Amino acid sequence: MLRATTHGETGQTLLLFVLALSILLGFTAMTIDVGLLYQDRRHLQNTADAAALAGVAELPKNPIKAQKKAADWAANNGVPSSQIKTIEVRTTDALNDTLYVEVEKEFSWIFGRALGQGTDPVSAAAAAQIQSVNGTSNLMPWALLMGDSDCLDSADAPIPGADCSVKLGSGASTITGWYGALDLDGSGGGGAEYEDNIVDGEADTKYCSVGETDPDCESSVVDALHGNKVGGTDHAIDDRLLNEPTCDANNNLKDDFEEVFVAGENGVGNYAVACPQSPRLIFMPIVSLDGIPVQTVIIEGWALAYLDGYHCTDTNCAGGKGHWEVEITMVDAIYSQSADLIGAYNPLSRVAVRSLIE
Repeated sequence: MLRATTHGETGQTLLLFVLALSILLGFTAMTIDVGLLYQDRRHLQNTADAAALAGVAELPKNPIKAQKKAADWAANNGVPSSQIKTIEVRTTDALNDTLYVEVEKEFSWIFGRALGQGTDPVSAAAAAQIQSVNGTSNLMPWALLMGDSDCLDSADAPIPGADCSVKLGSGASTITGWYGALDLDGSGGGGAEYEDNIVDGEADTKYCSVGETDPDCESSVVDALHGNKVGGTDHAIDDRLLNEPTCDANNNLKDDFEEVFVAGENGVGNYAVACPQSPRLIFMPIVSLDGIPVQTVIIEGWALAYLDGYHCTDTNCAGGKGHWEVEITMVDAIYSQSADLIGAYNPLSRVAVRSLIE
């Protein structure tokens, strides 16, 4: 009697084990299927994003070419025309400034067939917009001085790709006590406010260039900030660059110039912005002097630039002395624009921006 009971319990245990194993294998199989489904979904989304960004570079001038370029990009990344559901040119802020791409494929369940699953559609969509750079977000508290910058020619026009210094050692050696730093907002915040302006690129005052008719403009005059600001300059730039990389295609842990800016598109300027979120993309005022000794300067325009970094022109900057220089690469200059960094596509603006909006 004891032996029969033992055999019965053993049989029940074996049956429970088989049932549990079947359920476990079923869950494992479905997990594999779902993983493959999400892998397909991720591939489609990446392709839709890339195709939209590739095609929107042709907008707003060439809608047909934009659609073809997006389709070609998708095909080159494993999504044939049969899986392209929609490629559509739309209007968001300006006529024909947006490209919408939607792709879809049938996902074939593998293990799910045992549960009656056959195929299901998997889709992804993206919308990219062409916009214009035209103002003062990412605003740095440094100045390009008209008539005294290697980034401007003799007529104060920008020299795209030129390298120059914009802070401490910018060539203004005859201007006693001023080395190119600005006291944005003029609120008396001194070094601490200067550092904050570099890190977040924001000013409470809405500045504009002289003669600008923007009704929201508060001032075209900026207070000069005197002194070398040795510690504040390096600490703030280091803090700002903690936000990179944001578009590091070559995996060197840095947003290189060629990753932030690409060759000009749409017949607009020398460069287009490919990575508007990079902390190395900066704006700064182009100024003229408002008297000597320098107490204030007048904003004549805006410079769009790439922040290369900083270096010490002496041997003891780390000790709180010496002379920091901030180095940039010029991209473009705008002498009359509104005060938002990225706005609706403007055919008069010489720098275009491509960005995903969906």
